[in-house]
Amino acid sequence: MPEYNPPPVDLPPGSLVFAYLRDSGGPTQEGSTAQQEREIVAYCRVHGLALTHIFSDVARSGGKVDGRAQFMAMIDATKDPATRPQGLIIWNFARFSRDVDDSDYYKSMLRKRGVVIHSLTDMIPDGPYARLVEKVIDIANEEKRRQNSRDVKRGLAALVREGFSPGIPPRGYKAVQVSRGETRDGKARMASRWEPDPELFPLVQLAWRMRAEGASYKQIQEATGGKLYRSINCWVDFFRNRSYLGIARCGELEFHNHHPPAITPETWEAVKRVERKPRTGINSPRSKAYPSLLAGLSICSHCGAAMVHHKGHNWPYYICGTKDRKGNLCPNARRIGARKVETLVIETVLNRILTPAFVKDLLEETRLQLQDTIIIEREIETRREALKITQRGIMRLLDLLESGQLDTQDVKDRLKQREGEKARLLYEINQLEARLQSSQIEITPEALALALSVWRGELEDLHTAGDVAALRRTLTRFITKIELDYTHVRICYTYPIDGLITPKTSQNFGGT
Repeated sequence: MPEYNPPPVDLPPGSLVFAYLRDSGGPTQEGSTAQQEREIVAYCRVHGLALTHIFSDVARSGGKVDGRAQFMAMIDATKDPATRPQGLIIWNFARFSRDVDDSDYYKSMLRKRGVVIHSLTDMIPDGPYARLVEKVIDIANEEKRRQNSRDVKRGLAALVREGFSPGIPPRGYKAVQVSRGETRDGKARMASRWEPDPELFPLVQLAWRMRAEGASYKQIQEATGGKLYRSINCWVDFFRNRSYLGIARCGELEFHNHHPPAITPETWEAVKRVERKPRTGINSPRSKAYPSLLAGLSICSHCGAAMVHHKGHNWPYYICGTKDRKGNLCPNARRIGARKVETLVIETVLNRILTPAFVKDLLEETRLQLQDTIIIEREIETRREALKITQRGIMRLLDLLESGQLDTQDVKDRLKQREGEKARLLYEINQLEARLQSSQIEITPEALALALSVWRGELEDLHTAGDVAALRRTLTRFITKIELDYTHVRICYTYPIDGLITPKTSQNFGGT
């Protein structure tokens, strides 16, 4: 048996001891814990120590205690004085921990419980300087861990920079072993590259094209026949993976043109635009699967959050989404009975909003407000001039971006700002033009009566049939928003009067 440090005087023959073993994993440490166990068992036999339990963490880093279940079990096993050992035997202090703070904390805990910590291979002198030497060893162990980490990261980055891929390839690629030279003893040094999988790569490209065109995950799942993923939830991470652009990552570093790309940057941006579109309101998956009449139409009158619907046991209700998720962030919101408020909304639409007298009064009020169109025309002209200036600015920024005369990110940020200004101006121009055209609305009494009769009949039939989803879709033609509170309901309404106005234009008008 090799020469190891003899047990301290605090561990005489017959002492009860635990053993803790650990290795960090990897091909060079396959037999590490087994070798530690053999040596510690033999050591205890030679020195007459009663080894009662062996705790072993295989392929676990010593830089933290998270994930080291056996280490924590060993610590917990020393709590009970009835089963507490007199000592803990370890191969060396690096097996115990490679973090100085963790080492100090757990060593102090064990020592306060009267447990002697003994390393077989670390030379710790007797006397007052023993703890100082131990501290130096712990610092050296932590520094060794950092050095190893830096060396591994540097080696991995070098591999990736050369076009090799040490990790698992994304779906649609396969790892192909290739030679990258020879070792000093003449053996082939092998590494892997990512290459398109002939069977799955076309499906990957199909999935990206479909998503860029706005297809849902379910549609993509059906089109790919479940060959890429069995679960529909996997597509979320799939469309976030920049590896499909031909980019490899190693830590914080990115290496472009690392492997054959599956998509172009334009496809990536198109998918990101689809992913950024809100999936709330009446068209959200939840609203389609579990329809409720006012979901997607109603908001909280206190904080503006969307109202959510709960079935309850025998009393369905609506509640502020913020209140439902975060409690006291909307303290004034209360539960609102669904049956009562839904009936109130339908009766208001049928008995007030869709009545000839109400619509006539609204039309007359609208004409009076829009009689003076000069101001509106001036505002339209002002915004059109501003739009021309903004468009010229966008063209100049695009020229700079293509020529590379300025920093690319600065130009992109400014271009994004200009695009936002353009969108805002176009929206304002459309709104002003709608106001201008609304001043010329003319509807004959006969056409108005016919339209209202058709709309009311459609709503009444759907309400009687109990088709909640269809009734909600129809209501969205007349209701833009409903503000709900426990004591009042505020309905913002509109009218789809296409084909009934003179001159013939397609406009909506409404109010609250």
